[in-house]
Parts: sequence; C-alpha cells; structure tokens
Amino acid sequence: MRKILILTLLQTAFILFTYAQSDTVYYTVDFSKAKEHVFIVEMKFNPSHTGITDLYMPSWTPGYYQMLNFADNIQFVEYSSGNKSLPATRLSRHSFRIPVKKGEEVKVKYAVLANVHFIARPYIDTSRAFIRPTGVFLYPEHLPSAIAVISFKNNPWNKTASGLKQLGDTLIAHNRDELMDAPILAGNLDTLKTFYVKGIPHYFSGRDMGNFDRDKFIQDVEKIVKASVELIQDIPYECYHFIAIGKGNGGIEQTNSTAVSFNGDGLNQEAGRQRILNFITHEYFHHFNVKRIRPIELEPFNYQYPNRTGMLWVGEGLTVYYEAIIMNRAGLKSRQQMLDEWGNLIGNYENNDGKIHQSLYEASTNTWEDGPFGIRGKTISVYEKGVLMGMLLDISIRHASDNKHSLDDVMRTLYKRYYKEGNRGYTEEEFKNVCREFAGTNLDDVFEYVYSKGSIDYNKFFINAGLEVLSEKLNDKIAFTVKPIEKMNALQLKIFNDLFRK
Repeated sequence: MRKILILTLLQTAFILFTYAQSDTVYYTVDFSKAKEHVFIVEMKFNPSHTGITDLYMPSWTPGYYQMLNFADNIQFVEYSSGNKSLPATRLSRHSFRIPVKKGEEVKVKYAVLANVHFIARPYIDTSRAFIRPTGVFLYPEHLPSAIAVISFKNNPWNKTASGLKQLGDTLIAHNRDELMDAPILAGNLDTLKTFYVKGIPHYFSGRDMGNFDRDKFIQDVEKIVKASVELIQDIPYECYHFIAIGKGNGGIEQTNSTAVSFNGDGLNQEAGRQRILNFITHEYFHHFNVKRIRPIELEPFNYQYPNRTGMLWVGEGLTVYYEAIIMNRAGLKSRQQMLDEWGNLIGNYENNDGKIHQSLYEASTNTWEDGPFGIRGKTISVYEKGVLMGMLLDISIRHASDNKHSLDDVMRTLYKRYYKEGNRGYTEEEFKNVCREFAGTNLDDVFEYVYSKGSIDYNKFFINAGLEVLSEKLNDKIAFTVKPIEKMNALQLKIFNDLFRK
C-alpha cells in the first residue's frame, strides 16, 4: 500500500511539474466561508507580457441557454503587488483589469457568493460545495489554452466528483473550455457501483440520493448507456461521471459528465421510475447530441454573449425524441408506454397557444429571452415541437427508404462526418442534406414545420408507420392518443416494429 501511495505521489508531482512548464493557471478554492455561502478563490499565473491583463467570468454556462451574469456575485477582486493587496479595476459587468509584468507571478484573490441552489449555478453551504465553473473561475483573457490546476483548502468532506482528471486532491483541465465544462461536487458523497461499457468506466456519485434499489438502478443506467453507444456506434471518452447534486430540478450535460438534480425515492413507483430514467437518458445522450453533434453556431463558445442558433431544436428536441427510443431498446420502456408518451408530447404542443405566435426556428433563436420552456401561451419550446420533428423525420426517412435507413443513420453520420472527421459542428443546410441523403428525397414537407406556425398534420406522416392520431376534447384541453391501425401493409408493419420494438 505504501509503495502504491509513493508511486501515486511521484506521478502527481511529475505531472504537475510538467504542466508548470506550460501556460498554467492555478486555482485554490477555499471552503472556509461555506456557512456564509461564499467561495474564496486564489488564482496564480505567469503572464506572457508586461502591461495589463483582463480577467473574465462567463455570463452563461454551456447547456443552459440563459444569461446568468455570474460576475454579479463576485464580492471583491484583489491582486498582490509586492507586499500589498490592491483592488482590481472593474472593467465591465463581467471583467476586471490588473497590471502585470512578464515573468512575475500574478496572485489574485476574490470571493463569490453562491447561495442559489440550482443546477446552472454554483452553490455552497456546510453540507456540500457544488462548483459550476462558469460561476466560480475567473480566467485571464490572454490564456484561453492554459492548463488549469485546481486544489481545495479547508475541505471538510470525504469525496469529490468531477469529469476532470483527478490526481490525489488535485483536479486538472487542459484548457479553459474543458474547465468551464466540468462541474465539481464536494461533500460526503455516496457512490454507486461502477460499471463498464467497452472497457470504459462509468461512475455515479451524489449526495442525499434517497432510498431505492441501488443495484437495480445502476443496472438500468448501464442499459441506457449501452443502448446509446450502440446507436451511435462509438464511445468518445475515457471515463464518464453522473454527478447527483441532490433534490431539485434540471440537469446539464458535459463532455464526459452530467450534473443532475436527483432523488431516487421516485424510482419506487413506475411513473417516477419512467420519469427519472427518461431524464438520465436525456442528459447522457446529450454528450453525443449537442456536445459533439452540434450546430456550428454553438462553437467556439462566446462566454460573454449568447451563441444563437436556429438549430437548437435538433440538439434539444431530438434528444427528447431519443429518450423513449433508447429506453425501449434497453428494455426499460414498453411499446405502449412509448405510444402513450407520444400522445402526451403531441398534447403539450397542440394545447399551447404559443404555437400560433412562434415557429420552431424562432424558438431556437429566442430561447435566451424566452427561457428553455418558452412562455406558455405566447411562445413555444424547442423541447415541445423539436421532439415532434424527430417523429416526423424518423418516420419519413424510414418510409422513403423502405425502412433501410432512419434518423439513427443521420445521427451517426453527423457524428462521424462533422465531429470526428471535421472537428466542427454542422450547418443548417448540412443537417438537411444528411436527412435527404438517407431519405432519397427532399423532405420539404417535414422541414416546413421548422419555419411555420400552428398545428401539425400528424396523420399525414404517422400513417406511414401504421399509426393514427386521435383527439378528444377534455374540459378546456384536447387529449391525443397515438395507436396502431388495425391492418398494416408490409412496410408499415416493418417500420412500426422497428420503431416500437418491445
């Protein structure tokens, strides 16, 4: 044991020494003010020039498309000059300016108030520290490619969970984007059984996770991961972390992790189990769709201003669509449960008067102002109509290709062609062209629903999968039911059985 410990310490020292030869920013996060909901952060770096350097904090966090203006919560910023600590100059709402001298280490100390318990924001109290990096770490403007080395001070807790590389008590990010994409949870955490897919470890850690059958749950999560990986036919990370921050709402995807609000008590009833597993599937599949298969406008990240795109419906809406598909293939959702969910999804959109005021393309662009779920009655959500576009596209591609191709082929091709080979996102026209490529036709009657407002003619498309959509007036709403027709032809039956497998 002692030999292993010595080897680990030597490895850590060697790696940190190696990193020190490059541009490196060192952060020490002090938890001593946890009771006051405050992070104290010390930052050190060596400037490459003499003059001034601007320090920025992001205005939003990737995966949650709202301006959060994190720097509003900074209480002070000061830098060391000789034996003195001097206040930094506030340059803008999001930035601070300090003088620097080439070759002379800069030390900066600042405090961040973190008293809002929400998945998109940092939070600290005496029971845990959740570091949403976009809301905690200032970064030097001239060092976007700098390695970040993070350590902790006055840490009373037993574990830390993060997708970052961990060496002892130190976390390492290879550049600014990797740092901002990797939340950190510190606390007295529980860790579920690690599982492996294609030899890659997957971890699930969290706090206050509730009472549920943990072995059964982690087996279900493993099935979800396997079905997702089988769909895309690749696994692009060295490890993956599910980080459960406790009770609440929402989750945000990262490149090799997801932070989720989670309480497993709901797993003890079927409705709650379906809801939670849908949620886990959604956030996990996002590491493919949005983090890697992404609209080109989302990269590179502009942390100060919105990265607007009219194609956000593909990232969010098609991920909702694949929740049921993946869970069905994993054996966790029945055919009838899928059909019931399709009916509910149609009802969510059709019972929203916002559909006559805003198109799906506009909803994608305006999510920064309207919020992720829109303004009910006035606008729509990419989650509402985007998932319906998934249905129409998948059925249409399958029908046009005699079920030789599907939306799966589109997702795999976008992943391989633009992410793996092109190292970039796709354009609007490229997305359409890949869909047309597998359909063998233009699909204009489907894509018109991206730009138009109002109701959708579901039966025009659903009949090709042997389905019909029925509606019934219930009080002030319309209930929708999706059901198979009684007599299907050979192609309809083939599509139906492939879409709804179990």
